[in-house]
Order: sequence, then structure tokens, then C-alpha cells
Amino acid sequence: MGQVMKRAVKAISKSFEILKRDKVVFLLSCIPVCVGVIAYYYLGSYFYQDLLEWGNELVKKQISSSEMLKYISWLFTAVLSVILYFLVSWTFVLFVSIVASPFNDIISGRVEKALLGQVPQDFNSEKFFKRVLSVLKNESKKILLIIFLSILSFFIGLFFPPISFAISALLLAVSFLDYAWSRKELTFGDCVTNIRKSFLTYLVTGCAFMALFSIPVINLFVLPFAVIYYSVLFYSKENGKII
Repeated sequence: MGQVMKRAVKAISKSFEILKRDKVVFLLSCIPVCVGVIAYYYLGSYFYQDLLEWGNELVKKQISSSEMLKYISWLFTAVLSVILYFLVSWTFVLFVSIVASPFNDIISGRVEKALLGQVPQDFNSEKFFKRVLSVLKNESKKILLIIFLSILSFFIGLFFPPISFAISALLLAVSFLDYAWSRKELTFGDCVTNIRKSFLTYLVTGCAFMALFSIPVINLFVLPFAVIYYSVLFYSKENGKII
């Protein structure tokens, strides 16, 4: 367990080092952050302005007592806040991952170059657009699989909560490892082997990132970092540089 924690912590410092050194990685990492900020803004505006106003008007038509109206309005706002919190927490990673996936693919490739001490190639727009459809197709399949396994995990959690939690943590790790797996064209069996060999590392780090992704706004900045982090974990071991 100590070795797992040591490797996980070393990967953090290495990820920050790459993020600071490679300006292209930094700029591409800003894209999901910007998309997330815009999504948060418009979703929040809709919930807390239009929907909240509509709800309060509906309550006013049904209740004449000002004291009761005040209480119901407060309750409605509280319930709406909880719904928004869970809605954003659950859908954010899936939504932004689709938008950012072509850029995350490039980030993953540049991380490998950095770990190997090679100079990353300049951004090639023609090559980028050729891979976009392939990456988006792969991402959509991954999202569907994650949704299916998340539902399965929920039902398992009704009877065996620890197993459900472990599945969710591994799913989160896999959703970011997939960029490196895709670039290496790993088969399903190869992916399973990779998870088996680094099971504890992916499980522990997956739990940590789950906690961070549950915090609105913070998860905006965690998302691009997770792509770099899991690419560091995978490529370092793949190339015999076990950190």
C-alpha cells in the first residue's frame, strides 16, 4: 500500500511539472475549464432565475398566507439547490469529457513525449481534425459504457455498498486512462491486464478524484488535470519508468 501511495503522489508532482513546462498542454487543459464555466453559468442562470421565479409564482397562486409563502419559497429554493448540485456533479464529467475529448487525446500524446524526454510535435490541425471523429466515436462508446456500469453499480450498492464504491472509483480512473489506451490501440484484454497490474493504484486515485469531482467549480480544474495524471501513471509504467 505504501508503494501505491508513493507512486500516486509522485505522479501528482510529475503532472504539475508537465503542465507547467508544456504550454500547449496548459492551453488545451483550459478548454474544458472554459466550457465548464459557461455550462455552469447558463445552467445556474436557468435554475436560479427562470425556474425559481416560475416556482415562486406558482406557489403564490396556491398560498395566501405570507408566512407560509415565505416558508414554502425557502423550501423550494433549498430543494432546487440540492437538485442542481447532484445534477451538475453527476453530468458534468460526462458532458465536458465529450467536448474536451479531442483535446484530451492530444494532451495524452504530449504527456508520453514529455516522459520519454522527446520534443512534442507542433500542433497539426489537419491531423487533429482527422482524429476528431474517431476520438468522439470512442468517447461516445465510453460514455454509454460508463452510464450502463454506473446504473449497475447503483443496484449493486443497494446490497454491497463497498463493491459499488470500488466499481465507481475504477470507472472514473478508466474514463481518463482510456485516452492513453486508445493511442496505444490496446485490446480489451490488454486494458483488463493493465487494470489488474495497477489495480490498487487506480482504485486509490479513483477514490481521491471521486471526492474532488463531487465539488462544483473545483471539478472544473480537476478534469483536465486528471487526463494528465492518468496519462503519467500509464505511460511511466508502460515505458519502464515506474514512478
